[in-house]
Amino acid sequence: MSLINPEQSFGEVFHPLISLAVAIILFEGSLSLDFREIKGFQRPIIRIAIIGAFIAWIAGSLAVHYLAGLSLNVAFVIGGLFIVTGPTVILPLLRQAKLKERPAAILKWEGIVVDPFGALLALFAFQVVLWTNDSITGMSLVLFFGSSVLAAGLGSLVGWGLGRLIEHGYVPEYLKSPTVLSSVLVVFAVSDAVMHETGLLAVTAMGIVMANMHLTSLRDLIHFKENISVLLISSVFIMLTASLTVTTLLEILNWRLLLFVLGMMFIVRPLSIWISTIGTDLTKEERTLIGWIAPRGIVALTVSGFFANALTKAGFEGAEKITSSPSLF
Repeated sequence: MSLINPEQSFGEVFHPLISLAVAIILFEGSLSLDFREIKGFQRPIIRIAIIGAFIAWIAGSLAVHYLAGLSLNVAFVIGGLFIVTGPTVILPLLRQAKLKERPAAILKWEGIVVDPFGALLALFAFQVVLWTNDSITGMSLVLFFGSSVLAAGLGSLVGWGLGRLIEHGYVPEYLKSPTVLSSVLVVFAVSDAVMHETGLLAVTAMGIVMANMHLTSLRDLIHFKENISVLLISSVFIMLTASLTVTTLLEILNWRLLLFVLGMMFIVRPLSIWISTIGTDLTKEERTLIGWIAPRGIVALTVSGFFANALTKAGFEGAEKITSSPSLF
């Protein structure tokens, strides 16, 4: 018997609290995405975030099916989750590793930008799975794309409007950080109320817009957000892992899943990076390094719970393994 189970202790507010914490963490990371930082090497970042993510989704899904032995329906949902790396693990690694500017910037941008798209990709795969099984109509797919565009637009609009208010002195100095924090939570909640998991896209768009407005008080905001993020990251990882039972962890530690992890590390990730960066000016050493680094963060672990429950309710076997599988990485 466990001494404490945060999921049981917090009850119904457990998952909403985790989601809000992830939104703040992702927003804090996106505040550092200044386009001036990647001047001269935007091409590899765009290709890794689009082509590389697509290759990682397809190859990762096939690895889940053939190596882990799960059904194709469940595999394509898990594959969407596993394209993310995440600022919660990438940024601390980059601070300690002190890599050269170009590979460090590429890894940072990939980790933050791909995070919300990984959740949306998994949601898209889930919608397609339900559609092919006649559980939903094609209109649900249209609603998915519309909600994604709406979330990105809402986050961008609020970020621009809030940045203008701050820059022109309409928000008092002592209220700037609380105002930004509350705005992030509102934007996330509104977007997620329209369609689940679109809130991450909204807060990422909000952070990128504010980062590129070059606000004079941006440094103070980033410092405040960094302090909160350190506290939230520590708390969320403890809460999530403490909620996993020993039985659940033992169930996934079998040879097929371990083979799947090795396949993701040594085949899928390097393959997606090498193919997506063909024709770019990245050196072989840089491509190898980027292809080697791909730890999974909080987003994969938190979003997995939603899809595990949804797929289980829809009657797909093996879906319960989604919740604990990100912890293998």
